[in-house]
Amino acid sequence: MNFPLFDLHNHLLPLIDDGPANMDETIEIVALSENQGVHTIIATPHRKDVNELYSVKYVKDLLNEVNQICKARGYSTSLKLGMENHLDPSLLGDIESGKALPIEGTNYILVEMPYDRKSDLVEDILGQIQEIGLVPIIAHPERMELFQCDFKLLFKLVNSGLLTQITASSVYGKFGAKVQRFTEEILRCNLGHILASDTHMSRGARSPDLLKGYFEVSRIVGRDAAKGMVSTLPRAILDNEALDLMPPIVTEN
Repeated sequence: MNFPLFDLHNHLLPLIDDGPANMDETIEIVALSENQGVHTIIATPHRKDVNELYSVKYVKDLLNEVNQICKARGYSTSLKLGMENHLDPSLLGDIESGKALPIEGTNYILVEMPYDRKSDLVEDILGQIQEIGLVPIIAHPERMELFQCDFKLLFKLVNSGLLTQITASSVYGKFGAKVQRFTEEILRCNLGHILASDTHMSRGARSPDLLKGYFEVSRIVGRDAAKGMVSTLPRAILDNEALDLMPPIVTEN
């Protein structure tokens, strides 16, 4: 690749959530990602696991340790901290108290939607997050029944200034044909902004695959759009810049 990739959703920290079982696997994830051309990885442990089992300070210290080991072993990939923040009534308070983290050094925050098909909380809480100056990035909307059952809601949220993050393996069918079809629809409607790996392990179904995802997205919407999702837009997010996005496209379907 002649441009760097940036992975904004990755569960590489060991023994925090449902990610790697040990530090060796974490370092292998970094090695595999770097081999694919990944310049920066955002570690995004689940907020619930961090705060119920550990602490924000603990994961910050752990990330520093991972960075030190990677540097000592000659890896150049940069690791920064974020969090996958499940949307619930306590989210806003956790943001204000520092228990729910945006992407390090930015006003962008990764938010996972409720698992219900319908939730009255979503628009209200997302609006409150915007009111305090943060930009929510909706994690893997293609896998959420909330949007599978109400596609218009995704249009509405994007039009209100929210971003979305598509999982690379959704594009090529690892979550099944239904999710794959919905992912393609999201992409063709300009509703997919960021492509990330959502890595949980070094080998198997949830291993690093951002480069493969890039090639699959290129097939659907072209190389320029795919590059935007893995490089241009995530780099701008990490630089905490405002984004100039193409408006959503309403299709005949």
